[in-house]
Amino acid sequence: MIRVYKDPDEPKSLAAHKSYSGDDVVRQLRADQRGKCYLCERLTVTDFQVEHHKSQAQHPDLVYCWNNLFLSCAYCNNKKSNLFDNMVSPTGNDIETYIEQRLDFDKSKAIFKYIGGENITDEYGETISFLERVFNGTNKLRTEREQLFYNYVLSAVNTFQKMVVDWLFAPTAELEDAIRQSLDIGKEFLGFKYWIIKSNSMLLKHFGDCIKWNREFV
Repeated sequence: MIRVYKDPDEPKSLAAHKSYSGDDVVRQLRADQRGKCYLCERLTVTDFQVEHHKSQAQHPDLVYCWNNLFLSCAYCNNKKSNLFDNMVSPTGNDIETYIEQRLDFDKSKAIFKYIGGENITDEYGETISFLERVFNGTNKLRTEREQLFYNYVLSAVNTFQKMVVDWLFAPTAELEDAIRQSLDIGKEFLGFKYWIIKSNSMLLKHFGDCIKWNREFV
């Protein structure tokens, strides 16, 4: 999960308060988020929903609020439902900086750790709880759907990490180009990739310019 850019111009269909998922809303969200789910960072094609950051059930006044609408995959939207209404805003916070995001390959789980100071805020605490549910499953044992999701994440992050390790041992222009392409704002799981780059001073020095993402719009 990373910071998300949002076009300040509200789609016109929202003014009528009849639908929050009109074509103009969907088009703008897909453009702003590069077609990715704002929660898990997976690319979506047709498997997407217009999600309310603060749920309709608990915040009916925000149902048609542009700043409350985001593109989400069905998997994450079902996990979130109306249970996580106090997560940190993805448009005003560098989530990828304040939440360490890693995969523990040996334990087959995702690790999320707040590093924004000694005392974690309620918003970041709830965000971490949600991310743990998404990437590690709701219960101790993952369901088949949850395991398939984790396997997909694992494969993508593992492929990126292998490229990085190969570059460290034998840097080539081809590997550098592949790593830079993998860090493009439109690619998946940038939160995890950021922390791989940040974990090594040489990587951070060489590829640090690639992990600015949406801050260029802020």
